[in-house]
Amino acid sequence: MEKEKTVNFDKGKAGRIAAVVVKYVLLIGFALLIILPLLWVLMSAFKTTQEINADAFALPSRLYWQNFVNAWERANMGDYFFHSILLTATSLILLIVLAVPCSYTLSRFKFRGVGVITLIFMAGLFINTNYIVLPLYLMIYRIGGAAMTNNYVTVTVLYASTSLSFSIYLLSSYFRGLSPSYEEAAKIDGCGYFKTFLYICAPLAMPSILTVILFNFLSYWNEYMLAQTFLSEANSTLPVGLLRIMREARTANDLGRMYAGLLIVIIPVLIVYAFVQGQLTKGITVGGIKG
Repeated sequence: MEKEKTVNFDKGKAGRIAAVVVKYVLLIGFALLIILPLLWVLMSAFKTTQEINADAFALPSRLYWQNFVNAWERANMGDYFFHSILLTATSLILLIVLAVPCSYTLSRFKFRGVGVITLIFMAGLFINTNYIVLPLYLMIYRIGGAAMTNNYVTVTVLYASTSLSFSIYLLSSYFRGLSPSYEEAAKIDGCGYFKTFLYICAPLAMPSILTVILFNFLSYWNEYMLAQTFLSEANSTLPVGLLRIMREARTANDLGRMYAGLLIVIIPVLIVYAFVQGQLTKGITVGGIKG
């Protein structure tokens, strides 16, 4: 009997070890799928076109910084970079100003029509923006002509409004999980609804707000269809400019400039994630009262 238990215990232990090994093998595999292309772009951005054509996987013989100069100045990546920062920052500010109070109101207050309003917002989750770009363009063009289509304000409003449904869905889920003790304590201290939201609930929702900011930053920074449709070439963003560099690289045989442009697009995303990821890993109710 004891021998049988020992055998079963050994089999169970071996199974757990095998599961751990498989898990780490899969994690390492996924990490390599992400890291290796980044390293390839990094190496190629500092190589000449001749070195890339000779051996795409070899290290550069020297750091060829001229690729970045060509991408930034000759390919206008500096202008595209500024346009992307402007649109992304303004769109995120507008989105947070709209989404956070709206999510709090829909999740914490009961009033006539709240279910219908919530349903309308949730229906927006099933609308792919790429499918409605042309109708949006025609509608806005008929309202204001070319002045409204080739306009940063219009694109900013479109960015924020098309991501509002997802943001409200994510934030509402958090606010519904908040304990009523927060609002009760604030009410005892004499805080009204607005102060309770601004000084109590909104700070507590910071992990969720940062999640919304990160997801939508990636979406805005990499967005192509709206920028390509609404903005002229002089006002384009990085994804549109990068596609133009890739087309030019095929004809001008300047692969180094193309990889330098790719790196210029990738670096801000990595920097933002490095600063935000620590907050994302925090518990949703850090420092809160658990009901």
